Amino acid sequence: MSPTVRITAGLVSLLIGLLMVLDLLIKVLPDQRAMTMDLREQIAVHLAVQVRRLLNEEQSAVKLQAALVETVEQSSDIQSLAVRRESGVIYAATSHHDKTWVAPPLGASTLNAVVVPLNAGPARWGQLEVGFQSPWPANVWGWLKSPTVQLVLTLGSACFVAFYLYLRRVLQHLDPSKAIPERVRVAFDTLTEGLLVLDIDGQILMANSAFRGFHPQAGGVLLGRSIDQLDWLVKGLTDQDALPPWERALTTSEPILGVPVDLTEKDGEHRRALLNCAAVRDAAGNARGCLVTLDDITEIDLVNRRLQDAMTELEASRDKIQKQNEELQLLANCDPMTGCFNRRAFFSRAEPMLVHALKTGEPLTCFMTDIDKFKSFNDTYGHSVGDLVIQQVAKILKAAMRPQDVLCRYGGEEFCAFMPGLDEAGAAALADRIRETLEKEAGPAVDAVPNLRITSSFGVAQLGKGNANNALLLIERADQGLYAAKEAGRNQVQCIDWHPDKAPAAH
Repeated sequence: MSPTVRITAGLVSLLIGLLMVLDLLIKVLPDQRAMTMDLREQIAVHLAVQVRRLLNEEQSAVKLQAALVETVEQSSDIQSLAVRRESGVIYAATSHHDKTWVAPPLGASTLNAVVVPLNAGPARWGQLEVGFQSPWPANVWGWLKSPTVQLVLTLGSACFVAFYLYLRRVLQHLDPSKAIPERVRVAFDTLTEGLLVLDIDGQILMANSAFRGFHPQAGGVLLGRSIDQLDWLVKGLTDQDALPPWERALTTSEPILGVPVDLTEKDGEHRRALLNCAAVRDAAGNARGCLVTLDDITEIDLVNRRLQDAMTELEASRDKIQKQNEELQLLANCDPMTGCFNRRAFFSRAEPMLVHALKTGEPLTCFMTDIDKFKSFNDTYGHSVGDLVIQQVAKILKAAMRPQDVLCRYGGEEFCAFMPGLDEAGAAALADRIRETLEKEAGPAVDAVPNLRITSSFGVAQLGKGNANNALLLIERADQGLYAAKEAGRNQVQCIDWHPDKAPAAH
């Protein structure tokens, strides 16, 4: 709590204590017990008058019983009623009276049990017994509703508010500058950093000229104010810690350094600072105050922002150049129409496969495929349809390839692929599945010509069979199989045994 709150609480406690002492001496507060007792005795006397009147009427017992029950039902304060004869016999009573009634000692009335004698001439006939609810509260809420408690609480709350406002106004006019010698203030004014000296409660004892120039709202009266009242400083803290840095500095042994502060005003120029806090301790190590400094880093932050913008632009340029290089490499390595590798890129990737297969003995196969009667597409439908046919065939071929396979557009409508890890039978089976897919899907995919039928022939060869021990010989052997497939009627897959001095034979 702040000193103002502590002093206010002390004054209110002193006032309430004096009130309690005066009540003990001269009874300044109303006697709740006496007032309640007088009221209940008056109620009992009035009831006794009514009872005497009913006793003189015919069927007095029945009428009296009904009157007692009705009185209890209509009263929230009366718990039970009974008329008892002098002999001790109950003449009329409400229900549960015998269970709730506690006879007062020596026959004297109490707060909860009032007895009124009933006389018949000079002799005593009996008595009226009135059982009341306990006047004392049974819970906290009932206790708070007590007039005495409400009076004390209301008086204490009103005095607390009045004392607090008065003390806060008075303390603002005290001169805390006496705590800092004049020579020290002059020395601090020479610093380029903004500086505040706080007491243990965060009240400003001194602010140098650099601090007063940090913000338009810092030029007013700062001495005696709490640093928490400097909204422009508190709202500028970008540190999301629960405690402000000056409070953390008072509770830790290490200074709080480099806390960013954004001092940019709305629609104003950009301004930033770094806040540092360090506790001022006595010889015993106890915190007695706090030093707060503000370092203007607006220019440094502006240079950093420009440098960051330049780095961002450089990064964007680098990404753009890299993307362009990738596009150029793609154009250099791939056929622009189909996206398949061109011959140069194909052979550069096929050569390591060939070396690996010859070294390890792992199978390496090649297939050559050619679109059947492709010239008829160009002659009949034009070159634009021919290009669409090539693109659809290439699309199906690429979809069938594994990640490790290499596919290229070898000629106009001719494609070649190297497939590591597949022997001749496996490659032939794969080629046949591709052939079937081409026959089913390639033609319908060309929307420009309805009912178009596209087929391809395949030749398959495996490295090492015949004399196919390099890339060119392997491709030539696969091309021989393609030639055999064309001669055998097209739209099929053929594998060729290599015979240098003989014509190729299909099998």
